[in-house]
Amino acid sequence: MVAGPTVPLDSSTLYANGLYGLFDGRWYWADMGHPWPEKVILGVRAGEDVPEGFTETPESFKFIATRVVDSDALSALCTVGTYCTWKNRVWKIAKIDDTRRVATLHISLMIERGYPESEPCPQPEEFFRMPGINYMDREWIAAEVRPSEMARVMLLVTPFDVPPPVRSRLDDQIRVWVDSVDSSPWLPGEDALALVRERVAGEDMGSYPVDRLQADRLRDGWRVWAVPPVSDDPLDVRMGWAIWYVADDGVVWRSSNSTEFRKAELELTNQLFKRLHATRQG
Repeated sequence: MVAGPTVPLDSSTLYANGLYGLFDGRWYWADMGHPWPEKVILGVRAGEDVPEGFTETPESFKFIATRVVDSDALSALCTVGTYCTWKNRVWKIAKIDDTRRVATLHISLMIERGYPESEPCPQPEEFFRMPGINYMDREWIAAEVRPSEMARVMLLVTPFDVPPPVRSRLDDQIRVWVDSVDSSPWLPGEDALALVRERVAGEDMGSYPVDRLQADRLRDGWRVWAVPPVSDDPLDVRMGWAIWYVADDGVVWRSSNSTEFRKAELELTNQLFKRLHATRQG
């Protein structure tokens, strides 16, 4: 924890990427006002209390209320670059929605120095096939995740001089590693197939068509199975047909098509989160 009212840091609070100002004892989102740098716009996000003196802005997609203040009325001003790893790639934390309890991540192709990615990791194009990913192109990829699953969360804070002229002090940049899980693994599809082939080889699966195994990407792992062959018999619904779920940490469990796909996928995600947090807690 960093002491003093100079930067908005502690080991539990997350601040999304952006500019922040300390006004009347409270940190606010900040934008450049007019004229900058003499003026600063302070903003309140959805889910936050609106203090006296702020004007509601229902037409704004960014703030529910704002206030323009003189820069010299601020006790401190700083930028925060907030990073994490998710699926072994480095992301910027662009937004935190406390009401929905989700964070919006934007992939960061410009990796911070000293913040290496882990292997294996998905290539940007692979996110195109991942459920829940907003993929426009390889340089603009967004994901919504629970804050508790973001790994190695780091805040890079650059203080500014106030009152004006406002100048950043790059030599005083502060890095704080926020309490978070150590890893957010990713498993390539080829590895998921190999793990299931090993599992099938050790079980009495009869004539299960191993040569037709396919891996379907889920949010936190893979569904690996051989799709049942088409039958002309309306009673041949192949209930109990074997399906394996392989989490991104390599844990495999056997299910069947008797279990609803969505239910099995949620179980895979929940069990992965439990294992990651159990490791974190020692």
